[in-house]
Amino acid sequence: MRMLLSGLMLALAGAANAAPVLQNLPGKTETARTVVLAADIACSPADSWRMWATEAGVRRFYAPAAHVDGTVGGRYTIMFFPDEDPEGLVHGTAGAHLLAAEPGRFLAFEWVAFAGDDTKGQNAPPYAPPAMRLPDPLPTWVEIRLTQAGAGTHLEFRHYGFGEGDLWGRSHAWFSRAWAGVLGQMRDVCNRAARP
Repeated sequence: MRMLLSGLMLALAGAANAAPVLQNLPGKTETARTVVLAADIACSPADSWRMWATEAGVRRFYAPAAHVDGTVGGRYTIMFFPDEDPEGLVHGTAGAHLLAAEPGRFLAFEWVAFAGDDTKGQNAPPYAPPAMRLPDPLPTWVEIRLTQAGAGTHLEFRHYGFGEGDLWGRSHAWFSRAWAGVLGQMRDVCNRAARP
């Protein structure tokens, strides 16, 4: 069953097209800067989807803590340093929401593109003041499309909405590297699970 936040249109874009699937998102604009990645994963599309769409799944491969409500419009808060920042206000995605969910096929969520301080160095995106870090609504979002590929999944990943200027450019560069690492971690987890 496909669930979409009211007022959104699901565009039937081809898999190779980098255009966002979700259109007319309030406060969000496709820009010239998009992180576009793909990976072949040994997990099924249903398992791959759960890895992104549930708290237990998130903890398996990319963050130690999360609040994922699992319903469109619900929280999609990831905490990268939960001992220091238990609500993800400084180094997390507090304020982000799930935008669309089609189990086993598609997931979209908002994302915070900057850190709330500069204490983590290269282990966090660049710092930005609160007005830029947490505008309402958040300007960047992630779309993940999953298709069956043999016994596993072909995953298409896109992070949209990076603005103009040096700080946005540094955020885009940081997330280009970070998301590639996250997909590598996901691939490793699924490869271990697929071994007899």
